[in-house]
Amino acid sequence: MKALFLYCFIFVFIIKINAQINLVPNPSFEDTIQCPTNISQLYNCAFWVNPNGAGPDYFNSCADYNTGVSVPNNATGYQIANTGNAYVGLLLYQRTISGGPYDYREYIQAMLTDTLKNGKNYCVSFYVNYPLIANIAIDNIGVYISNTPIGAATPIVLPYTPQIMSPTGVFLTDTINWYKVEGTYTATGGEKYITIGNFKNATNTDTIHTDPFFASSSYYFIDDVSVICCSCDTTQPSNLNIPNVFTPNNDGVNDEFKIKIKNITALNCKLYNRWGVLIGELKNVNDVWDGRTNAGIECIAGVYYYILTAKGEEGKEYNERGFVQLIR
Repeated sequence: MKALFLYCFIFVFIIKINAQINLVPNPSFEDTIQCPTNISQLYNCAFWVNPNGAGPDYFNSCADYNTGVSVPNNATGYQIANTGNAYVGLLLYQRTISGGPYDYREYIQAMLTDTLKNGKNYCVSFYVNYPLIANIAIDNIGVYISNTPIGAATPIVLPYTPQIMSPTGVFLTDTINWYKVEGTYTATGGEKYITIGNFKNATNTDTIHTDPFFASSSYYFIDDVSVICCSCDTTQPSNLNIPNVFTPNNDGVNDEFKIKIKNITALNCKLYNRWGVLIGELKNVNDVWDGRTNAGIECIAGVYYYILTAKGEEGKEYNERGFVQLIR
């Protein structure tokens, strides 16, 4: 039936002549197991699976045009990827030949790279596009996030309520641009799977006919899926280590007074001799002191005093004072 649907689409087309971490693996479907050679080959797309025995389509520019699943030209028309060179296609609503509702559904599912954390807010999004030869538009494409994989043995409507949905009443009919569906999900903890599709049966799916003469199915491209923690603190703790001795004798070992830092964004260190005269200064995180004065004169062996201020990425402020011994 899936093959018949796509080949009918081909016939109609001839007549008418898209430092936070995305937890979704292969989010724009670029990673392939091998290039698709026909429709219904989501299994050639790394990390994504078909959860209900249906046949989602995998489109990639590596495919030959004659396969019908190339990018940008393929059996559904012409569409460049929102990002990269690939996307998937889903049949999300279908009528029978007599015009009645038919609850065949296609979904895609992936296991996230990390479990979601209790109480954290996650920004969830994906992009959709309505192919040129599509003829029924819907307004309820959604994302369901779960602790375990969901699915069925046959291509039925999966009986779950998605946490993220495309806006009600906004029928996705743009055949040129990619439309971003997005929302925020507050995790309960332990969620690990994401599933995308139409979770409403035919009776409850709102539709409009974009082709009054041929209205049988609703088909969409999907690209750029994202799940990012938008309330997580991504900054790392800072640290610095100030040496107490260095030997600027040009032997290539410990020749410079250099402060070892971790996640420090700003640093200033003033160096004084025993008479309180400023003889050197480190003005940023990469500066070092080579044991010479500001005028380039070698300092004599001895003990020097420093005053250091610094700031870490997490906002921690450092105010340090101490001594460093110069040995020649």
